[in-house]
Amino acid sequence: MNALQQQKTAAVWQMPILLVAVVLVYINIPQAAFISWDDADYVTNNPDIHGFTWAHISKWFSSFYIGNYHPLTMASFALDYKIGGASPQTYHITNLVLHGATTCLLYAFVNNIQGNRWVAFFVAMLFAIHPVQTESVSWVAERKNVLSGFFFVWAMYLYTRYAGEEKKITMLWVTLLGIAAMLSKATAVALPVSLLAVDVWLHRPFKQWKLWVEKLPLLLIAFAIGMVAIKAQAAGEFLNSHPANSITETIAFAGYAYVQYIIQLIVPVKLSVLYPYPELTALQWVYTLIAVCIVALAVVAYRRQWYVLSGGIVFYTVNIALVLQFVQFGDVLRADRYLYIACIGVWIPVVQYTFDWLGLKLKEYTPVVLLSIASIALAALTYQRNDIWLSELAFWKAITNTFPNAAIAQSSLGGVYMKQGDYASAQPYIDEAVRLDAGSYKAWYNKGVLHLRKGELAQAAEALDKCIAIHEYPKALFSRALLHQQTGHPLQALADIEKVLSAEPNNARAHFIKANCLVQNGNYETAIASYNKAITYGDGDPLFYLKRGEAHVQTRAFEAAIHDFSLVIEKKADNGEAWYWRGIAKQLAGQMPCHDLNKARNLGYKDAEQALVKFCNSY
Repeated sequence: MNALQQQKTAAVWQMPILLVAVVLVYINIPQAAFISWDDADYVTNNPDIHGFTWAHISKWFSSFYIGNYHPLTMASFALDYKIGGASPQTYHITNLVLHGATTCLLYAFVNNIQGNRWVAFFVAMLFAIHPVQTESVSWVAERKNVLSGFFFVWAMYLYTRYAGEEKKITMLWVTLLGIAAMLSKATAVALPVSLLAVDVWLHRPFKQWKLWVEKLPLLLIAFAIGMVAIKAQAAGEFLNSHPANSITETIAFAGYAYVQYIIQLIVPVKLSVLYPYPELTALQWVYTLIAVCIVALAVVAYRRQWYVLSGGIVFYTVNIALVLQFVQFGDVLRADRYLYIACIGVWIPVVQYTFDWLGLKLKEYTPVVLLSIASIALAALTYQRNDIWLSELAFWKAITNTFPNAAIAQSSLGGVYMKQGDYASAQPYIDEAVRLDAGSYKAWYNKGVLHLRKGELAQAAEALDKCIAIHEYPKALFSRALLHQQTGHPLQALADIEKVLSAEPNNARAHFIKANCLVQNGNYETAIASYNKAITYGDGDPLFYLKRGEAHVQTRAFEAAIHDFSLVIEKKADNGEAWYWRGIAKQLAGQMPCHDLNKARNLGYKDAEQALVKFCNSY
């Protein structure tokens, strides 16, 4: 069998093996839960994905979500919601399908640039099953990564075909796929420059002007989307959210991260979802020097026609540079998810040179054996690491075990216990978060909510005040408004809730709290207008209709009140309060109330008995 026949035979079984590997490594992930870290904002508490109307589509393309602009990602969530509703299983399966598809496209891409299906197979395998990929694949909120990656690699694959045939229609498809990648995650703006790395791998001459011109449309679009992405980060208050570093500190941390990411790929130990900023020491400067040498090596390698190495360095550098915190965003220095595409630039030279060097010096099958062993070991690590995504408790415990001084992790772990109603377990973690970082508004917020749920209103007010003094966090303002309302201070509650609505005009529950405060002040007509907005932006909560109905009673709009109470009863027939108030509204409207009042009494609503005695002697 000649080499070409061997290549074709390999293609028949290699791609199915890659897909089986993805399934086996991530086989437990479809049973994983949602994680409160971003999953709530993207999926579980997001009515924007509950339909495919023009209003929904317009919202995706005109809104920022958690400091990001990715309308196609939101569209994919909406599709998942249509298929599986609120079940996390559908969302996880979609992530796995996208990751598997990207793996296959990567296999085809590497085969096109290297002409060796074994090299392509192991590059795709390392991409598919390496532990750093679990964050992108197993976390629902990172749909943006796997969806963008799918379009990104598909575009690169088509670009290799364009480079061979130079058909304009193929380059048009490359551009369209690039736009899709950018509209899934803005970091895909690196694609136009990444294609230069592909040119290096393909030995295309940079002196040809068309090599630059062909990428110009994609580059201009990337610039525009990049500007939108920066605006989104600023709007979400993610830019400069870490204490500002000097220029020299920023360079040192960037160099450290650049090298540390490569180390993580080669030696994947002590992986974490969060990597806080370390103390600045000489180590960071040593790593920065190494980073400079690696970048310089790309130039040397290109001049010596070591195209595999040069292209790999360029590709890795271009894709990781955007997340090296030169423009500071977020609370952490590094994240595994940033390696999802960038790792390709490392794996191609690693695998190619493994075959080149070991295949020449030892037996020709030696690289296959060694890379197979490495793949099995990495797959085992990935399967083990997936455990942290199975529950929120496991997720945050893993982070606090690795970085016990990370205030955000301590606070979030406390938040998980608080959500489970285990306030005793939540308290020490939240207190520790405040101790570690007294300037963390999120830690103070969690502390305030914990005291609020425990009924410790004075301590809750103090913690929420401290949170809001640091940052006017809408959730903290909402909680303090709720506290003011419950303690009989509706005017103070209104002041806070107006700030919430200024930041989140479509917040249904904020409109609801505002309406309740207006009712407390006797402003029923204005309250009804706020209840209307709560219903418009909400998800059909019966409580919204119930309270609007009660306000209608106060304004003597009895038919409107009866209509609202009837809607509540349709949604929840065991709501005694709705039966009672519909009976009262009927009585005031001159209709027969007794059936409704009797139903309310049978459901245990305490005020119904007195009303029955007053209006219905036969009962």
